[in-house]
Amino acid sequence: MKTSFLKLLMMLAVLGTSISGANALTVGGPHATMGFKCADCHKTDAPQAGPTNEACLSCHGSYEQLAAKTKPKHIANPADKEAHANPHKSHMGEINCTDCHRTHKPSELVCGQCHTFDFVPK
Repeated sequence: MKTSFLKLLMMLAVLGTSISGANALTVGGPHATMGFKCADCHKTDAPQAGPTNEACLSCHGSYEQLAAKTKPKHIANPADKEAHANPHKSHMGEINCTDCHRTHKPSELVCGQCHTFDFVPK
């Protein structure tokens, strides 16, 4: 009897963890304010990984278009190379969008591992 009760408790605990894990991630940031659902970017309601670059670029435009949007507008000191920094046009090339941009946790500027820039990814 005691063994059956313990097995039942363990099964309920596993079930509860599975249910809460499935509901733990929700769409956040600007995508949430636009009514996005998981499948809008991940192409499934039960994603196992981040969206592909193709999914991001299908809405946000090509890397060239993003580079044009994030090009520095006012450069106070032309000798300062970091003043010319553009996160979408760098020596790193076309990296995964999700390397910097994240929905389920804070975004992080990959360039910041080596450089000090004044911008923060959205």
